[in-house]
Order: sequence, then structure tokens, then C-alpha cells
Amino acid sequence: MYDDIKQLIFPSRCIVCQTLLGDKDTGCLCDKCYSFVFRHHLCPRCGRPYFAGGSHCIHCEHEAISENIQITALFPYESMFRKAVLRWKYKGIRKYARGYADLFVNDLCLFEKFDIDGLIPVPLAQSRLRRRGFNQALDLTNELSRLTDIKVYDILERTKKTKPQSKCNKRERRTNIKGSIAVKKEISNLTLNNIAIIDDIYTTGATIKECIEAIKRHKIIKNKKIYVLTVCIGV
Repeated sequence: MYDDIKQLIFPSRCIVCQTLLGDKDTGCLCDKCYSFVFRHHLCPRCGRPYFAGGSHCIHCEHEAISENIQITALFPYESMFRKAVLRWKYKGIRKYARGYADLFVNDLCLFEKFDIDGLIPVPLAQSRLRRRGFNQALDLTNELSRLTDIKVYDILERTKKTKPQSKCNKRERRTNIKGSIAVKKEISNLTLNNIAIIDDIYTTGATIKECIEAIKRHKIIKNKKIYVLTVCIGV
């Protein structure tokens, strides 16, 4: 009865388009938004959909992604999906993390396909963490851990203040973040087989590459298979 009353007072809305959810809608999404979740004709490396009739991924022609890295995204970083992830970040609608995690785990069933023994969130600068009050990547990582029982390793930190990546052009992004992420000093003797790095948005991949370089310098990865899970990806 409590849940029924709660639904009447605070009705569930789609975490993308914010329309009221009906009994026939799927989880946290309305049927329309659910149909946009990336599922088919995806690049096995960068996770972006092929263009109709394409025989290869045009994105990977211009973006150097190592063969031991596999990226999985839920949505394109555009339109209502972009607005939704920015709403999550900047308006603090933290329950979105639970919905996104549910899609990765129970809908796409990624953790039945991937052999992952550690979840690592992309770190947030301390100044932004104080201003925002939470790290959305860590929230998503914690929700994934809750659903899978895979341990969270919050081992990365920002070591210098940088300009927000969203305010940099494509050329500036790599140099802007270069050398700004490191493994925390107190971390030692940690070895993992296959890891997943968790973030909210993937565009040029500069932040993820910086995280991977920091992890490799610390020799944390044993088998060096790296999965990247992100809510939105630039297409």
C-alpha cells in the first residue's frame, strides 16, 4: 500500500524524457526511450552503432582505441539523452544512477558476458565535488556493484585543476587533462584481472585514456582487459 501511495504522490517518470511511466513501460524508461538503447550493429571496440549499410566503424578510423579496450554505452550523447545525463549531473537527480545501472546489468546483461573483477569510477575534481555534492560516476559504480556484487575500487584522483572538458574543443581535450589523473598514493599491492572503468559521458575518450594510463603506470591490471561503461557516447 505504501508503494501505491508513493506512486500517487510521486509518480515515476522516464529518466530520459520525463514522461509519466505506465504499467507497460520498461523499468526506468518509457517504451519510446527504451527503443533507443544501443543493442544492435555496434562496433565491438568503441560501442557506437554502425551507419546503415556500413561494413566497418568509421569512428574507429579516426580514434585510436586499443584492442584490449571495449566500450559500451547506453545512448548517443545528443538530444534528450544529453539533456537527461546533464540533468543527472547538474541538478543532482541521483536516482538516475540506479536506472542506468539496471539497464547495464538486467537489460543488456553485460556482467554475464564480461569477466570483470573490479569497478573503477572516473574521479571528479575536489572543487567540483564540493560544488556538486556527489560524483555521478561513483554513484553509477556503486549501483552497479549493488546489483552485481563486484567490488568498487575508488582508486583514482584528480591531481591538478583543469578546465572542464565540456568547455574544450576536440583538440584541447587531450592536452587539458594530460597528467591530471593518478592512482591514490595510499593504494599499493593491488592487482586486478579485468576491470571496468565507469563514467557518464564519452566523447573524445581523453579522460578515459588518462585513467587507463594512470592504472597501467601503477601495474594494477594483470590481464589488461579493460571495459568502459558509459551512459552516453558521442556519435
